[in-house]
Amino acid sequence: MNTSAPEPESPRSGQRWPEGWTKLHVYLTDLEEVKPVADSYRPVIEEVSDEVAVPHQWLHATIASIECDAADISSETRHRLVGSLRDRVGEQESFGLTVGPALAATGAIMLDTSPDEEFQRLVRTCVDVINEVVDGGFGRPCGGPGHVSLSYRPDSVGADTKRGAIQNHLRDVRPGRAEITVTGVDLVRVIQSEDASTYTWETVARIPLG
Repeated sequence: MNTSAPEPESPRSGQRWPEGWTKLHVYLTDLEEVKPVADSYRPVIEEVSDEVAVPHQWLHATIASIECDAADISSETRHRLVGSLRDRVGEQESFGLTVGPALAATGAIMLDTSPDEEFQRLVRTCVDVINEVVDGGFGRPCGGPGHVSLSYRPDSVGADTKRGAIQNHLRDVRPGRAEITVTGVDLVRVIQSEDASTYTWETVARIPLG
């Protein structure tokens, strides 16, 4: 009989974390070329009621997350996690990625990323390493295809019934995308705002690709 504990449920996008929690994530943060694109979309975002734009310094693409309180992960485990991520992620060569155009999702306006093959390979590697090093099966991939969120909706405001109209405005924006090269990612400790509309972080370690 299998007596192992069930894996914890992944939180939904925009869901509040338990009080006092921070989380370790693997983020793609080298997005200098994306900032002009974010500026191009900003006028549309500013017209959307209750939408909270992401400042340039907090733009990121989530690669993987560890769905437990970061305080519960010992310094020894963090050290082993950094070493394992550097070893395994370092086996993957740098790759090109198109960031954009923007999509109006339920809880955020986000830049789509493509192509998906190398990005998802990076995602799988990071999740595998997390679950090999951190007990509990807490490693999770980014939600769906790769993306860079330009804004979030606070968890208290509910669904926006005008998302289709917003998408039409987003399609008119130029430049709508940027070409970048993914040369590395960062292990970070993420802090969520009280209304789940803002995410900031402290860098734990740089994880370079090969």
